[in-house]
Amino acid sequence: MASRRLAEALRGRLDIREGYDGLEITSTSFVGRVDVGPLRIAIGPKLPAMPLARLLRYAYGLRDVTAVEETRSPTTRHGLHDLLISLLAAEVEELLHRGLARRYIPLSENLESPRGHILIDQMIRQGGVREARLPCRHFERRADWHLNQVLRAGLEVGARLAEDRNLRRRAHQLSSMFGDVERLVSLGADDIDRADRGLTRLTASCGPALTIIRLLHDALGIAFDSGQPPSRTPGFLFDMNVFFQRLLSRFLHDNLAGARIADEPAIRNLFAYAPDANPRQRRAPAPRPDYALFYDKELHGFLDAKYRDVWERSLPAEWLYQLSIYALASPSEVSVLLYASMSAEARDERVEVRQPVTWSNKRPASVVLRPVSLSYLAELLDPDRARSLADERRRLADQLVVPSTRNYDMLAA
Repeated sequence: MASRRLAEALRGRLDIREGYDGLEITSTSFVGRVDVGPLRIAIGPKLPAMPLARLLRYAYGLRDVTAVEETRSPTTRHGLHDLLISLLAAEVEELLHRGLARRYIPLSENLESPRGHILIDQMIRQGGVREARLPCRHFERRADWHLNQVLRAGLEVGARLAEDRNLRRRAHQLSSMFGDVERLVSLGADDIDRADRGLTRLTASCGPALTIIRLLHDALGIAFDSGQPPSRTPGFLFDMNVFFQRLLSRFLHDNLAGARIADEPAIRNLFAYAPDANPRQRRAPAPRPDYALFYDKELHGFLDAKYRDVWERSLPAEWLYQLSIYALASPSEVSVLLYASMSAEARDERVEVRQPVTWSNKRPASVVLRPVSLSYLAELLDPDRARSLADERRRLADQLVVPSTRNYDMLAA
C-alpha cells in the first residue's frame, strides 16, 4: 500500500504502471534513482560525466576547481547524484585549503585578564568585585558559525547519499576537517537560504558549494500526503528540464551580440475576460514562456526550452498548443522550441499553425523545433579554450534564436 501511494506521488516525474507485460516505467525530465518498495529505479543522464560536469558548472556558476575526468567520475555507475557530490567535495576541499571563513562571535564571560568591554552594570548588580575575575563582553573569531555548519551538514548529507564508496569516504574525511564546527541535527531549505542571504564579499567563494547543497537538498525526494506527517521518498530525482533552461539562459545572456533575452516574461493582455461576462471578477491568465527575444527594446518573439529529445521522441500535443499560443502572441508570429539532443542528424523542423478554413488568406504562424547539441555545447564551454571559441559561441547563440528554419547546408559551409 505504501509503495502504491509513493508511485502515485511520483506521477508527473516518474510514471509507474502495471501493464499487461509487467511493470511499465516512464520518466519525464528527471534523472536519478528512487526506491519503491523492493524496486530500485535508476535513470541516467544522456551525457557522459565529463561534458555533463562542465555544463553543470557553467549553468550554476560553479568554479572549475578540479577536472572530473570521465574515467574517474562515479556518475556512469551510480548516477548524477554522485557527480554532484563529487563537485561539492571539490568545492569544499578548496575552501578548506584556503581556510574556513571565520566570524566574530559575541561572548560574555568572567575573565582573569579582562578584554573587550567590562560589564560595569553586572558588577554593580553582583555587589562589586567578589573574585579575581571581571565580567567582560568581547568578540572571538571562530569558524563555528552558521555558514560553516551548513557546509558541513551538506557534506554529511552527500556522504549518506553517495553510492560510490571512495566518494563516501572522501566526504566523511572532509567533514571531519571542520573540527569544532557544530553538526546540525537536520538541514532544511531555511538553513540554506539563511546561509545564502548572509554571503558577503569575504564569503562569496562559498556560494558555489551552497548552490550544490541546495540542488542535493531539493532533489532528495518528494513529500507526499499519506494522512500522516509528511515523509520523503527514499531516493534522488534531479529535474534536467530546470537545469537545461538555466543552462541556455546563461549561454544566451553571455553570448548574444545583437539581441538579448528576458527570462520568463509574462505575456499580458493575451487573454482577457469580457467585462460584461466576468461575474466572479477572475483574473485572466498570463502565460510565461521561458525567454522573450528583444532587438534593442523591440520584442521580436518567444522561445521555450525542453530537455526532451523531440527529434527522437516526437513532440507532445500539449507542448504544441502552448508553443502555438506563444507564436500567435509574437510580433513575428513565430515561436522557437529549443530542445536537448544527442543526435547528430537532428535538424530544425517547422509546424505551421494554419487557419482551419479554406477561404482564409492569413499567413500561418509557425512553431520552430530546434535541437541543441549537448555535446557540441559542452565543447564550446571548455574553460581551457574559452578565448579561441568565443566567436563560435556567439555564432551558435545567434543561430539558436533565429525565428525561422535554419539552412543546415549553409551552416555547414
